[in-house]
Amino acid sequence: MQKFSKVLIGIGILAGIVAAGIVIGWWGSRGSAPPPTPSVATPTPVQSPNNRPPSTGAESTTAAANPTVVATNTTATAGATNLLADWEDKLDEILGSDEDDTNKVKDLFAVFPRLPEEGQAEVAQHLSNLVSDDNYTPLGQLLQNTKLPDSVLDVLMSDVLNRPNSVKLPQLLQVAQNPDHPKADEAKDLIELYLDEDDPAKWPDKMQQWLKENPD
Repeated sequence: MQKFSKVLIGIGILAGIVAAGIVIGWWGSRGSAPPPTPSVATPTPVQSPNNRPPSTGAESTTAAANPTVVATNTTATAGATNLLADWEDKLDEILGSDEDDTNKVKDLFAVFPRLPEEGQAEVAQHLSNLVSDDNYTPLGQLLQNTKLPDSVLDVLMSDVLNRPNSVKLPQLLQVAQNPDHPKADEAKDLIELYLDEDDPAKWPDKMQQWLKENPD
């Protein structure tokens, strides 16, 4: 009986040791830290090629409120806008003034570039009447101007034919020698008529000889 009691006591002690081990193991498992959770890197948003953030619409509102002003070059050419609208009144003012002919001629030459074709033809006629033979050079420069309208050149050609030979022949020769001049053919015919020579290469010498034989 005593042996049986000792066996029971041994079994109880063994069971207590096992139970204690289980409790200690369970308690230790509760106090341990859980394994670390692997971190996942958040991807960085890819920026646009120009390295600017996407538009929010505010820029469009600002642009609409402040539109870009495009400067337009409104400067017109002098030849198109510098013409006198009241050129007839201007001519009446010059011609009817108390100034002497010298000043009137000066004013007519000054206003000439600002006149339309009709006005230039009229001024050319007035200059033909007012410009003396001794002061013909500025008027001769108009005659040599290949850009003038035919109507103006017609007036100047008619005028030079009424000038002395010393003025007329050199001017006609200069016009005849300029292939770009609208009156070149007309001048050639006149030179041939005066000099009785159809070879242009001989015209300068023939003209000098003719002027000596036909003084003014």
